[in-house]
Amino acid sequence: MFSTEDIKKLAVLIILTSSLTELFKSMIPKIPPQITATVLAVILTVGTVCAYLTIFEISPEWYYFAGAIVAGFMVSYSAQFGYDKLKEILNLIGGKK
Repeated sequence: MFSTEDIKKLAVLIILTSSLTELFKSMIPKIPPQITATVLAVILTVGTVCAYLTIFEISPEWYYFAGAIVAGFMVSYSAQFGYDKLKEILNLIGGKK
């Protein structure tokens, strides 16, 4: 389903999201950390996809960005609740035990 490289990229995004959320949480205490994590994760993921498309000179299609937004929510969920919980949900969806 996911290659080792994909998991490494997601791990980097999860670590960045967690770190930046902690930083912003202390700077802007009025915004709930769940919203901060979600916004940061989506921005980082879409930014990563844009950089990837630019570096490899791939013409952007709408579904790249739709997938990046979905992946951003997955990164946000992992940053908030841990990778094991995300893996458990993906296995339920995929039909694995």
